Amino acid sequence: MSVSTDPQPRIKREHLMWGAAAVLVVVLGVGLAALIAQRRVDNKEKAQLLGQQESGGAVVSVGPLDGTDINQYTQERQAALAKATGERAAVISVDHYITEAEARSLAGQLHVAALLAAPPGGAPSVVTGDMAAWAQAQKASASDQRDQTAELLKNGVDDPDYKAFYQQEVARLNKVLAGIDPNGKVVFGMVVTGSALDLQAIAKHPGVRLVDVAPSAKVNSQTEYRGLRPEQVLIFKQNDPRPF
Repeated sequence: MSVSTDPQPRIKREHLMWGAAAVLVVVLGVGLAALIAQRRVDNKEKAQLLGQQESGGAVVSVGPLDGTDINQYTQERQAALAKATGERAAVISVDHYITEAEARSLAGQLHVAALLAAPPGGAPSVVTGDMAAWAQAQKASASDQRDQTAELLKNGVDDPDYKAFYQQEVARLNKVLAGIDPNGKVVFGMVVTGSALDLQAIAKHPGVRLVDVAPSAKVNSQTEYRGLRPEQVLIFKQNDPRPF
């Protein structure tokens, strides 16, 4: 019985083994890269869901994004507050509309950088200046919209559905104008800076719904702020008007 001494089968087997190993390395590498990429995406999506974003060391935004589940968001942000240390910026949301004076009294020694306000029937806005100036701007905008809509009715609208809609808009905007009061209960939140200890303390005050801490106190004029409004209890919707 003869035994083959041809080295070619052994060499071929080695080539096959090395080839299989190379394929395995490529597959594992691709899988690992995909896993890392997915984790980065997941972390980015989680950060975006929470609305806490930083860029170049400065806070870009604080607050939930549209479509965020409010209960889940509240729980996660309460946990973040409990772990916070040092100086932080934060958005404080209250569970009912209050006046500017009430908001500043509630803030105590915390520095108030801005107020979050919405008149009945109006959209929310961030007020960094005087509330009287804010009210004047709100009235000017609502008056302009009302006058433009009234002009459409004056020029004649053939479609009865459109006519009814424009009439309702004029009535709604008149109602919005009547509710714009810089001294009224239009404030639903505050943007503040202070120590984590002070922020944790104010979270326990009656009427405080959420103290949403930023990653740091490094905010600027470009930072965006979003607060929870009293009427929103399930899903956050930034641009929905406040009910009358």
